[in-house]
Parts: sequence; C-alpha cells; structure tokens
Amino acid sequence: MVIQLKRCFAFSIIVPLLLMGTVAYAETDSSVKLRTVVIDAGHGGNDPGTISPDKKLKESSINLDIALALGKKIDEAFPDVKVLYTRKKDVFIPLATRADIANRNHADLFISIHVNSVKNKSDVRGVETFVMGTDKSASNMEVCKRENSVILLEKDYSTTYQGFDPSNAESYILFNLMQNASFEQSIEMASLVQKQLKKGPITVNRGIKQAPILVLWKTTMPAILVEVGFLSNPSDRRILASKAERDKIADNIFKAFRAFKDGYDEDISFVDESETDIPEPQVEVAAAKPDGKAYRIQIMASPKNLSEGNSQFKGLKDVDKLRVNGLYKYTVGSYASREEASAALKTVKAKFPEAFIVYR
Repeated sequence: MVIQLKRCFAFSIIVPLLLMGTVAYAETDSSVKLRTVVIDAGHGGNDPGTISPDKKLKESSINLDIALALGKKIDEAFPDVKVLYTRKKDVFIPLATRADIANRNHADLFISIHVNSVKNKSDVRGVETFVMGTDKSASNMEVCKRENSVILLEKDYSTTYQGFDPSNAESYILFNLMQNASFEQSIEMASLVQKQLKKGPITVNRGIKQAPILVLWKTTMPAILVEVGFLSNPSDRRILASKAERDKIADNIFKAFRAFKDGYDEDISFVDESETDIPEPQVEVAAAKPDGKAYRIQIMASPKNLSEGNSQFKGLKDVDKLRVNGLYKYTVGSYASREEASAALKTVKAKFPEAFIVYR
C-alpha cells in the first residue's frame, strides 16, 4: 500500500513518502513459513561497482564472495529453505532482472549485498542497511543514485524503468513506489542485520535508512540492501580485503536471517480476510470484550507519528495507532465479529487496497 504524504524536498518540490503495512499470506496448510530467499550480489561483469583507491579491490567481487558464503550457511542450516542467487559468477545482471528472479520465484525475502564508498571522505566508515522509501538526506540520495546508475548500462532502460533517470532529481520525486505490503518486515530484517553487523568486524553502526533504490522498488516481498563497509575508508578496506573477515560479515547476516526466519515462521498475528480458521471470540459486544480485544482493520504502518486529524484518515472512524518496534501501526474500526470486520473491509480497501483484518 502506498500512501502519499506531502513533504518538501531540498528544492521545494512536493514528493511522495512511502508508508506501508504488512500483510500475512495464508499457506495452504494454514501456516506461514519462510520458504525461499533470494540473495543478490550487487554489480558484476562490466559493472564492477565501487573500486578501491589502489584498484586492487572491486565491490562486485566482494559482494559475490559474501553472497555465496551467506547462501551456503543458509543451505546448511535450513535445508527446507530454497536459496536462489541473482548471480553466482562475475556477470552483469540488470536491476529489473534481479528483482524479477525474486518475484517469479515467489521469494519470501530479498537480500542485496553491496559495498559503500564516498568521494574525498576517507574518514567515513561503517555498515548500514537500506529499505525502500523516500528520503531527502544528501547522503542517502548519494547512495541510491550510485546504486541506481547501473541501469545506464542496460538497453532501453528508460522503457524498462518507466522513464526513470537516476541522475535526475525529478525522477525521485515522481518515483512510483511499489513495494507496498512489506515495509514492516523489511524494517525488521534491516534491524536484525544492523544488530549483528555492528558486532564486527566493522563495528561502526550507521543505522537503517530509507531510499528509493530501484532493485528494492521492483521487488514484491520484504527486501533490504546491505552496505557492508566503505572501500573508500582504509580501516574498512583492510577488513573487506580479507576473505576470513568477509566470512564473518556473511555469518552475521546469516544470524540476522535466522532470527528473522524464526519470527516470520511464528508470527501469525496478522489475519488475511480469506482465512477461515480464525477463532471467534465468545462475547459478541464490540469494544467490550473480556480481554479488551476487538477486530480492527489495519490500513498502514509508518515510522511517522501521524495525528488522527491527518488528511490520510479523512472519512475514517475510530482511527487508532500502536507503536511497535519503532513503527506506528494504524487501524480503524472496532468490530465484535470477523464478519462485521470483513463487511467493513470492502469499503476501507477502496482507499487502502492493502488493508487487512487484525484482532487485538
């Protein structure tokens, strides 16, 4: 779900902000499990990505080494999880193709591995993880412009990416954000990755950031892009040059994956309206249940604390918000039965297509 909010860009033009909710998808056996992960080694082939000042290290090679090590660890620990790669050798893969690999295989998680760099700033170092979003900060825009510029190597990129030009600021203003139902889970995975990566070997934690990065935009599942260090920084560069240290980085991302999978497999708190096995409360009085719970309709989740009078909520009743792990989850209505909530859901979906029923 994409919610358009107004905010000022550096040059006083209105831009969209991505505010999205999370939907749980019902499996045929009524369980939700992480079954497929796609690991994306950024760059490759005639696109080396960032190159070290001494020309000895290429980002594309480092990305591939970490990606393959991460996939191997997942394969060994979780034989029931299908591990797919966007590339397993030094070849160029278009950004849209990378996302398509994940989409057509119905992946449950997309992890893109990258190495950072900053021109003329060798003191900048550390690890950071990006999720899909729009952010006006100069540093975030520098990263996404660099990562998105890869499309210039593709044939007919203007058609493939709907006229998007990575060097044109207006393209980011008009960015059609599509990764709509996975924001919460992307944030959760990003948080777990940062928690593990900051333990070392590169310990500077630059945090979780949002940016309009094309490879994340095109995916339809929880997706993150991890920048594992800076080749422009001498300390980070020494670490990234070591295969043993790269393996430690892969192991930390694996630990984050394991924690994310544990939560993903067990999290059944979200209810899709197509499910039929929802336990019905015994008391049928709205907003007066013994446990204080009721059926509600979640319309979105956002890092922003929006007021009830926000224009996005115009025409909606009983808007409520709950802060969970740094995100505000917004719900409307209060219904005694799931049938009542389902009937109301049809109207709510006219404005919020990805809305879904929760019980809390």
